[in-house]
Amino acid sequence: MRLSLVSGNPAAYRQALYTPIRVTRPELPVRAAEQLRVEADAGARPAPPPPAPMAAAMAPAPRAFRMAEAAPPAAEPLADLPAATAASAAGRVAFTLPGPVTIRGGETANLPFLDARLPAERLWWVQDLAARNPLNAVRLRNAGDRTLPDGLAAVFGADGAEAGAYLGDAEIRAVAPGDQRLLAFARDRDVQLSAASSSSERPVKAEFRRGVVVVGTLRQEEVALAVDPRGGKGRLVVDLPRRPGATPRFAVAAEGDFGLRHEAMLEGGPQTLRFGFEREGRREAPLFDAGLGDPILLRWRELDLEQNLRRLPGGPDSLETLRGVLEGLPAAAPGRETLAGIVGGMAEARRLLEAAHGAIRSYAAAEAALGRARAAAEDRTGAEREEARRRLNQASLAAERAGGAADAAWEAWQRAVVAVLARTG
Repeated sequence: MRLSLVSGNPAAYRQALYTPIRVTRPELPVRAAEQLRVEADAGARPAPPPPAPMAAAMAPAPRAFRMAEAAPPAAEPLADLPAATAASAAGRVAFTLPGPVTIRGGETANLPFLDARLPAERLWWVQDLAARNPLNAVRLRNAGDRTLPDGLAAVFGADGAEAGAYLGDAEIRAVAPGDQRLLAFARDRDVQLSAASSSSERPVKAEFRRGVVVVGTLRQEEVALAVDPRGGKGRLVVDLPRRPGATPRFAVAAEGDFGLRHEAMLEGGPQTLRFGFEREGRREAPLFDAGLGDPILLRWRELDLEQNLRRLPGGPDSLETLRGVLEGLPAAAPGRETLAGIVGGMAEARRLLEAAHGAIRSYAAAEAALGRARAAAEDRTGAEREEARRRLNQASLAAERAGGAADAAWEAWQRAVVAVLARTG
């Protein structure tokens, strides 16, 4: 009889047909150490295509460094075993033993089928930035010529006080020749971790369309990881989640299901690792509320200026917003010169709008005086009526002059608005 050991991914189930079904009671758990859960390393994948650069002046991300591999520790040779024949196909790995296998009924047997020495490196691994301590792990590289199947590995120490001691179990995902995997087997409670996040945004360019300034922004997001190895020295591997739409500005050693992988060396003392991301964005700063219509066509007599002042070019807030953008733009930023001209034009529009506002309020006061004079002229008789008519004529002339002044001030403001809008295209 010949025996083949096959590793694949079939769906298989079992059902306890003869097991008695009992109603379970609530169980009071025994308080013990936390259960360690580790996401198995599935290996690196090709990186997704990067987004188009926003500007030529943007600094490129630093290059990822190469992994330094530790030499495999020396070990006592095992007894010579006949090698099993390995065969790989899509989704499966098979090892066929070279000789017949005989097992009597009711017995089991452990049969070695692979003996290989592989290079490994001891390191710390951070899968969760919120964790207080990193994982103890080894980096295993398949230096052989056959795929290693999925399975479990028992990790034993090789040096010092750990020599020969059981350290923990780890899950291995299939490893093709030349690939590598991280195997986490415990949590190192001596090494302390603490993470914090921050973000900021600044304008980097300005574009224009009629009545609107389009501000290009660069959002910078950072995760700072403080590490205290308490005298320990070695390699630290940190896996960070991807941030869609953001470009990492730190050395990325690999990408995969784990996200973005960074590696650093710890030299025994506390240090802080910073992981920056940059994200391009945009926001619009309109010069006026388009819901009012074209400001060039507005007539002040048909507009409630007190209610709509903020919605007009030069009104409150719009100028302050543009000034803030201008102050934050770098000196050589695209569109800065045009924006400076718009801010200057808006400041002039603000001055003229305030003048028009004052002239319109004066006209409103003159109109109110005219109404009172008209009412007085209708109520008077005799000599008093003649005096009331004289005052009515004066009030009418004053209202006419105030209306003409308001018309002139409004037209001056509209000419300033035309000049500003011409700069936005």
